[in-house]
Amino acid sequence: MNLQTIEQLIEKYERGETSADEEQQLKVFFLKEEVPLHLRNYKELFSYFESSKIEELPSSDFDEKVLATIDDKKIIPITYVNRKRLYFISSIAAGIIILLGLYFRYGLTGSSLKDTYNDPLLAYAETKKVLMKVSLNLNSGVNEMKSIKEFNAGLSELDKVSAFQTGLKQLEKVTIFDKAKEIITTKNE
Repeated sequence: MNLQTIEQLIEKYERGETSADEEQQLKVFFLKEEVPLHLRNYKELFSYFESSKIEELPSSDFDEKVLATIDDKKIIPITYVNRKRLYFISSIAAGIIILLGLYFRYGLTGSSLKDTYNDPLLAYAETKKVLMKVSLNLNSGVNEMKSIKEFNAGLSELDKVSAFQTGLKQLEKVTIFDKAKEIITTKNE
């Protein structure tokens, strides 16, 4: 087979336009010992496809064996002694994790608070500024509570409706009494 035809087939193969016969021609060409240097990569590709055919497949009853193994329920009882050991080991592990967390958070020296202001008047002014900002934000939150107060007032108006509902239930007893009275009077007549 000539080299120009093989290169054209490779281009078609890369575009995904080859037929099964053309791919078979490429496989036959690349399984030969003598392949041009610029096409060696394709030789490895097609030799892989050939070697992957030889792979051993699992036996026909493979699925049944796997399913049978899954269905085997092996129950390992946890005795009192094993449970006690498990709690002991897990509590030691939790303690170690806590200690490691503290170590990485604070280190060996620990974190100490440092004075950032040398001038007490400047420190006082900064503190006052921060507290004023907190106060303003807190007051804006209190203003929002006024609308909740109005909502609660509207809910109290609904209590009158529920009182009306209880009155209707009392009237329902009267209508039942009237029906019973009608039945009694019609039977007596």
